Amino acid sequence: MKPTPEAPPPLTPPPTDEPDSGEADKNPYWVEALAQGLAVLRVFETEHGSLTLTDIAQRLGWNRARPFRYVQTLERLGYLSREEPGRRYRPTSLTMSLGYAYLSRLSLIELAQPVLNQLRTTVNASVHMGLLDGGELVYVANARIPLPTAINIHVGSRTPAYATSIGRILLAYLSPEAVDAILGTGPIPAMTANSTSDPVAFRQMLARARRDGYVFNDQEFHLGVRSVAAPVFDAAGQVVAGINATAMTHAFTDEVVRDAVLPAVCAAAGEISRGLGFVKPEAAAAQVRD
Repeated sequence: MKPTPEAPPPLTPPPTDEPDSGEADKNPYWVEALAQGLAVLRVFETEHGSLTLTDIAQRLGWNRARPFRYVQTLERLGYLSREEPGRRYRPTSLTMSLGYAYLSRLSLIELAQPVLNQLRTTVNASVHMGLLDGGELVYVANARIPLPTAINIHVGSRTPAYATSIGRILLAYLSPEAVDAILGTGPIPAMTANSTSDPVAFRQMLARARRDGYVFNDQEFHLGVRSVAAPVFDAAGQVVAGINATAMTHAFTDEVVRDAVLPAVCAAAGEISRGLGFVKPEAAAAQVRD
């Protein structure tokens, strides 16, 4: 019989429902409610994935009911989002404006940028990295070359996740329930005449993407533009971002995509993943055998 694991030690503040009168006495401008709300956000700094109210309370040394009002307020303001189905919460990209939970993404960007720069040189194409925020893709880093189109994707741009290669590879690693919550059950809105609109066909495409480890978007976001995307994994094996390479169809011919772009994008995503501590299951098994 396995022993029951101990609860993680509290981060902050002390396990009491009373305000920290010591801080209030020291500073007449101290706002206890603000301090508690920021403490809730800080719980997510070192966490991978999502947390329940019970998780948050345990990490802060609070009783289970105490985080409820803070979490509800942060969700209403857009700093936390609730997963459906379930009662788990995770930080949104809006937390970037505060610099708390989203600071963990900064190390990802700093790690990825040299890899993105090298990928741009290797494939002679614009390269992007994005994160999923609900049903939208948020671009957080890039290494671009001029494109003779009206496309203007920059850091901070948001697009529907279903439309882009990065968004699709990130959707591919969600649960079917999470995908349904984002896409609904009806037709997928078409961005171009090439877009996959049938919901069954779209989900089949996501299944292939997860199996193969990449997405090839052939003019489904913009006519005349092709892109290849691959996922980035963290040390826990969770997909935390996606990267792609994008170019015009005359540059990304079938042969170039197959022989040069696809292996380069997948290799770059793998390099970033390894930098985050990710080890492929087969590699981990080999290390154990050794």
